[in-house]
Amino acid sequence: MEAAAWAAWPALAEREHAGWQLRTAQGYTKRANSANAGPSAQLLDAQDLALIEAHYAAHGLPAIFRLTEPGPQPALDLLLQQRGYQRVDPSLVLWRPLAAPAGTVPPPTLDWPDWLEAFQAVSGKLGPGQATHLAMLQAIQGRCAPAVWPARDPRCAGLAVLHQGWAGLFDVATAPEARRQGLARTLCQRLLDWGAAQGAHHAYLQVVQANAGARALYAELGFVTAYRYWYRVKAA
Repeated sequence: MEAAAWAAWPALAEREHAGWQLRTAQGYTKRANSANAGPSAQLLDAQDLALIEAHYAAHGLPAIFRLTEPGPQPALDLLLQQRGYQRVDPSLVLWRPLAAPAGTVPPPTLDWPDWLEAFQAVSGKLGPGQATHLAMLQAIQGRCAPAVWPARDPRCAGLAVLHQGWAGLFDVATAPEARRQGLARTLCQRLLDWGAAQGAHHAYLQVVQANAGARALYAELGFVTAYRYWYRVKAA
């Protein structure tokens, strides 16, 4: 799931150090601008941390570590805390198996610029970071479904990305005045059906632990917790 999520949400640049992927994308999202443990991640000492901090400082970014539970270095969380890192955004990675449904109706999809415009409209996420967002979306290598719902006058947007049999859901957002009407549930189910029809055997997504509404929706869709993660952010 980690490999699938990296591929589905690409950074604009990556550097490897001691098995950790140092990802950068002009500061847009912590996932794409943080140090993430790869399959061969090694134990990090004070010298490693200083090098990683210098790497992000050279990009004009704060040093951020994304830590998972379970993870390759349980003591790292305490070490970062002692170095002045704040713990933020505890989140869950959810997953569920997929089976190809009969008579799948594909979700209405748009090209990247039009989809991003719809996403911005329903999410309220505007500003200069959206140019970086578009560059990241255009860098995705796998098959994608940038979808909206309903097709006319979209009030909900979401994205499914396939990678080696995994279908990831990203950027699911509903306009505030259209929430609690079942739009996100309909769109997510269509994205899951699309993924299964494309040959995906499992689906996954990430959700902030405190987002009770989203967690309830994903539980209704059959998702369960696979593991947890959080960020340690270097204080200014």
